[in-house]
Amino acid sequence: MLWEIRNLMRPALSVVDMIPNVHRTPALASLRRAVRDGRPATLRLTDEERELAFHDAQVTLTSPIGARILRILHDGGSLKLKKPPAKALPNLDAYIATEAAFRADVARIIAADTAQRARLAQIIADPACARAEEITPALIDKVFSARLGHSATGTLKIGGLLCHRRLVPADPSDRIRAEADFTCGWTDANGQVHGDARL
Repeated sequence: MLWEIRNLMRPALSVVDMIPNVHRTPALASLRRAVRDGRPATLRLTDEERELAFHDAQVTLTSPIGARILRILHDGGSLKLKKPPAKALPNLDAYIATEAAFRADVARIIAADTAQRARLAQIIADPACARAEEITPALIDKVFSARLGHSATGTLKIGGLLCHRRLVPADPSDRIRAEADFTCGWTDANGQVHGDARL
């Protein structure tokens, strides 16, 4: 879920660059500080806004919420500029204007994730309720682990179909896969075997 939300964000420096004549690195540091510490004091952010405004990673990301914070910092004179501030910031304002759509996309992602987790819990509680199209190696692995234990192998009916989890011993010559792996698969109503992907 988090990677989907991060995919909606832009590289923070590209958003900083929407402010003409800005000193990029100090502006990025000011944005980071504003999100993390809520400075300046007039900036009041909810926990959700903090979470969605800025993501520190190898490539730092920001959302329209972060762009709005940058605009507040700019208008309040908190950013170092090479020249007097520009009166209009059309690119930054255009990105800020997408905040409602960004929030709607985030809400959709969270709702889908919540529904998926609820459905998984339902299937774990009652494996017979699974539909054939929901069965995947990952689902089989989760049902086995929850119902029989993390190291259990064998067969189990899920959604009326015979599903299995097997232990594949480690290949001593394979330095990358030094440990044993599980494979999970199932036999469909036509007798065709699916899955058996390493997990």
